[in-house]
Amino acid sequence: MRASLLAVPILLLVVQLAAQQTNTEPSRVSAILQQMNNSDVVERENALDAASNLLASENTAPRDIERLRLGMIGLLTSENARDNIPDEEIAKVAPASGEAYDEEADAESQRFMQGLIAAVAGFNDERAIPALAGAVCWGDTVTKALLALGDKALAPVVDQLRSRNSSLRTCSLVMLIGLGPNGVISQTRIKELIRSSLNDSDPSVRTRVVWAIDCRKDRQDFAPLLQQVAKTDPTKLPGKALDGGDGDEFYPVRYDARRALRHIQNNQPCGP
Repeated sequence: MRASLLAVPILLLVVQLAAQQTNTEPSRVSAILQQMNNSDVVERENALDAASNLLASENTAPRDIERLRLGMIGLLTSENARDNIPDEEIAKVAPASGEAYDEEADAESQRFMQGLIAAVAGFNDERAIPALAGAVCWGDTVTKALLALGDKALAPVVDQLRSRNSSLRTCSLVMLIGLGPNGVISQTRIKELIRSSLNDSDPSVRTRVVWAIDCRKDRQDFAPLLQQVAKTDPTKLPGKALDGGDGDEFYPVRYDARRALRHIQNNQPCGP
């Protein structure tokens, strides 16, 4: 009888503890999600670590897993927005003249983004496609995750070709070109993207397009376009072209186009 009487308070205590855990966990998740919006990158890093630990825990409820995943996708979206600023605004956020470069802080920022991207990529969730497309400059982890999500992932990547950030335009184009003849985007569409990108406003993008053409198996098809670029690309820099083209002036994209044409004409491999 005494054992039975003792069992009642113990059972009530277990129920109370379970109820407290049920009530506490969602509030903890809410605090983590709020921390992801903090302006301090260290706080956002801590929030990512806490979210990752909860996702790895067997005790996290399914509804909280869903909230955390969506929160991490949103975090990647907001980090992309911080990174992919328009070219014309980059100078405004550049370090002031004389300000020391913080290598340790930069390395930590790199680790943070790599961890966040790896986590979001691992969800294999279609809702993460726009966030992953905005992080395409981070390399194979993003590319593989997008390709695993199929055709529906390509439209957001193509949309990045209209970004005001030239690096994002370049990375998106390089990914699309690299899909190859057996990719999920047609070669006709890729050729259209290449042609339109040769008119990009940023010379660094046009240069990367010329390099990409040079390394394609069908580069002969682009010879007329390269000839046009070699004669008309407008970007001019101080100096003189090594191949003697353009007289005493230096047009870097024209120079790269001439080099690609020489590779095509002489059946040489791409590259310098």
